[in-house]
Amino acid sequence: MQVLSYTFVLLWVITFALYYLVPQKRKWQILLVAGLVFYVVGLKGVPVSLLLSCVTTYGCGIYLRESLLAQRTALVNCTDKESKKEVKQGFEKKRKLVQILYFALHLGLLIFYKYTVVTLPVLTVWGVPTGFFEKVIMPLGISFYTLTAISYVVDVGREQCEAEENPLKVLLFLSYFPAVTQGPFNRFGKLKEEIEKEHIFDYDRMLRGIQRFVWGAFKKLVIADRIALFVDTVFASDVSAVPGSIFAAAVILYMLQLYADFSGYMDMALGVSETFDIFLPENFKRPYFSKSVAEFWRRWHITLGTWFKDYVMFSFVMSGTGRKITRTAKKKWPSMGRHVVPIIGTMLVWLLTGMWHGRTVGYMLWGVYYGLIMSISLVLETQYTSWKEKLHVKDGKAYGFFCMARTWLIVFVADVLIRSESLAQAGAIYRAVITRPDVGALFSQTVTSYGISKYGFLLLAAALGLWLAVSVWEEQGKDVRAYLAGWPMPVRWCCYYGILLVVLITGIYGGGYDTAVFMYQSF
Repeated sequence: MQVLSYTFVLLWVITFALYYLVPQKRKWQILLVAGLVFYVVGLKGVPVSLLLSCVTTYGCGIYLRESLLAQRTALVNCTDKESKKEVKQGFEKKRKLVQILYFALHLGLLIFYKYTVVTLPVLTVWGVPTGFFEKVIMPLGISFYTLTAISYVVDVGREQCEAEENPLKVLLFLSYFPAVTQGPFNRFGKLKEEIEKEHIFDYDRMLRGIQRFVWGAFKKLVIADRIALFVDTVFASDVSAVPGSIFAAAVILYMLQLYADFSGYMDMALGVSETFDIFLPENFKRPYFSKSVAEFWRRWHITLGTWFKDYVMFSFVMSGTGRKITRTAKKKWPSMGRHVVPIIGTMLVWLLTGMWHGRTVGYMLWGVYYGLIMSISLVLETQYTSWKEKLHVKDGKAYGFFCMARTWLIVFVADVLIRSESLAQAGAIYRAVITRPDVGALFSQTVTSYGISKYGFLLLAAALGLWLAVSVWEEQGKDVRAYLAGWPMPVRWCCYYGILLVVLITGIYGGGYDTAVFMYQSF
């Protein structure tokens, strides 16, 4: 079941109606049933992996809670520091073992499903029957609910949230249907607070949620899927026959496609959730206005970045190993030693990020590339101010645009790696852009032979212009939806229906008005 489908809209409408008809104490149950229906219909089968994740996550959370309670009781009966230390270490050792087993199970399943496709050719060469494995379909949203489940277990272990008594509420946390396939990632404590607060129907809030959903559909259907026609055609062409400027345009448009596709889904997920009076965390804050790569990734897929920072980076830096490396590095390199552990942590985070996003070598290199850039920036951070003073560079609009252009260039280089079919194609594209740009091809009839007509480009340009205008307003701190709400009712509703008609008429659809799969759904 796609978010942009008749069945999803029907599920949304039915769930919405029931949600505000039942008593407060039953509302979470309506959301749970909706999530299971969404998941079962989308998977077209029994959600075995999701249920297994729920059972193990719930059980691990209860064990950690009981272990912490037993530890406190045991410490009360200890009379000296040595015995307290011994008791504490004993409990911590058992909890760590349980958590390791839990992480091994969940990450093992995630790796199995994500990388099964990679192993099939190898198994075929070895003569191993692959019929069974070829039928294995990656469970819907496994990348997202696995990391969500891990965050819950870690938070319970760190005593940052209480273990949930009701296993069905844990299942709701993992299967909350607006976010189950692509996020955003949420913390159990925050989502529980949102779900358990009193929910009263509010017309204006419902309207705002629908507005955001339609805006997300506009970004997906009118912009992202139209760009895909051009990008897919260019990257499927013979590199030697395509001018470098065409490839450059395709990569830039791919950057926008990926952003429009993913942020469009987030708008729809947050919009649906808003109609239920449940507010999910924002996942994007206009990343292409960023003046550095670090800022870019603080604005792009925010909840994933926060997850890696809190559960990978922090865990490594604060671990015994991390502290030991820091002490050793500071002794050997007094001036640079403090950077060693953050650099190792950064490289680890970005390697894992690359592996999480894709199965190819290109994604691995993509992760290493960003890890190196972030590490270099970390080391040279203190030097930037000095260099600016020596070069007499002043902060202003010109310097700001330069920094944004620099960020775009860095992202451009990275996105070639993940969009290309192979490293060979990526290398050929880099060479084509540098050695034979042929800028004139962008202004000739040639450009219309790559999947989009002249009128299609004009429509795309208009849609991108509207998106840019809205983004600039939001970057200035303006609430566009609130601004529209202040317009006279006839004008306001003409605007609403206008956007809806644009989506319905100019959106890119397949047979039967099917929409393309969201790009991040495969991650």
